[in-house]
Amino acid sequence: MTGKPALRATALTVFLGVLLVVMAGYTLMAMEMQWRTAAGRIGPGFFPRIIGFAAIALCVIAAVQSLRPGKEDDATSARHPKVLLVFVGAGVVFLLALLPLGAVVASAIFLLATLSLLDQGHLIRNIVIAVLLPVGLYLLFDVALNAGLPSGVLPGF
Repeated sequence: MTGKPALRATALTVFLGVLLVVMAGYTLMAMEMQWRTAAGRIGPGFFPRIIGFAAIALCVIAAVQSLRPGKEDDATSARHPKVLLVFVGAGVVFLLALLPLGAVVASAIFLLATLSLLDQGHLIRNIVIAVLLPVGLYLLFDVALNAGLPSGVLPGF
């Protein structure tokens, strides 16, 4: 009998399933937030809803793709487990530093550290990205959208 190979769940499929459940919970919480303010501006639930629905869609797509035979070999975590652990650790440190240091400083440090690992030999480019991206996000969210980001050690930011 020559048919298509059977779909097979992998550790990646399980991870994506758990992440899908987490993102569904996040999206449900986002749905409880206001879409628009009383003044007609974008409300606090606008971006979380977009992020939640996009994350759910991406998790479903990735989980379906992970079911294909041979896909477990393509997983980054299987090829680079140390890099994955470093990034998970950096993400935890970023979350712990976000409130005390503020969004701009914590993001700049996180970006510089991770870019230095992934894009070695391009220190100037990494510094430029690590500074300009958080400042740009500050200008977008805090100034333009008045969303308020953690200021931390930089009271003006």
